[in-house]
Amino acid sequence: MMEFVEWLARLGTGDIVATGSLIAFTGDTNQRFREVGLSVLPDHRRQGIARRFLEEMVRSFDRDDLVLSFFTNARVPAGEAFVRRLGAGETLRARFSQLVLADLDRGLTREWARLDPAGYHLAWIDGDVPDRYVANVITAYEAMNTAPRGTSALEDWHVTVEHVREFDRSRSAARRLRRLLLAIDDRTGETAGYTEVVYDPRTPHVINQQGTAVIPSHRRRGLGKWVKAAMLERIVDEWPAARLVRTGNASVNEPMLAINDRLGFRYAWESVQWEAGVPAVRRYLEAGRR
Repeated sequence: MMEFVEWLARLGTGDIVATGSLIAFTGDTNQRFREVGLSVLPDHRRQGIARRFLEEMVRSFDRDDLVLSFFTNARVPAGEAFVRRLGAGETLRARFSQLVLADLDRGLTREWARLDPAGYHLAWIDGDVPDRYVANVITAYEAMNTAPRGTSALEDWHVTVEHVREFDRSRSAARRLRRLLLAIDDRTGETAGYTEVVYDPRTPHVINQQGTAVIPSHRRRGLGKWVKAAMLERIVDEWPAARLVRTGNASVNEPMLAINDRLGFRYAWESVQWEAGVPAVRRYLEAGRR
């Protein structure tokens, strides 16, 4: 689904002071997009390192209709200042939240985990996706296309069997653990909702919440509360070294934010997505050379 190119900036000592990354999407959609990552340690900013990374990236482009996507963190104001200078426009704001597991209301999660909406059952996937659930997982992942995208020009993502298998291979190679929970319609056997978390034992204090979604035709039945609570009930006992669960949601995604707030997630930082066309970035780089 994507190809990565990464750069490092090192001191003469070999210490890394900055990184750059460029992601190209190779699926059947969003081929005009390139996701750009630029990170420079504070003591080494305003020395042209990020500009040099951008020059390397733009030099590799063979078309001018590409859209570059950037993400900034409100805790690093220099990031927003930089993308504004190169002509990027804001497309979406997201709230990142943390749940302190020591403060989790187990009474509430047990109550929601017992909701058991009529006509549905839960299915757990811990390791690689079994063949019988591949179609369900594809439906679950594509449900994220219904999440708010603001003014971004991103198109819907289309997930294939090969993508699911590659996600599994990548996660396994990185030694990350996963828990994926499907809510399945008893009548059709199709996915009605899901949630997924990833845990890296090398950073044992934090669990990363991945996607959570309910198919539009199955909403307003409590499925979102059900799967989120069932997941928390399991992972809080299974990974006792974890202290935090982190998640990100579009700032306008009020239904999901309401569930997270009720569970005890609290604001941690804000992220902003930006987009810029290649011609604007070329003009910025040319002005810097002059």
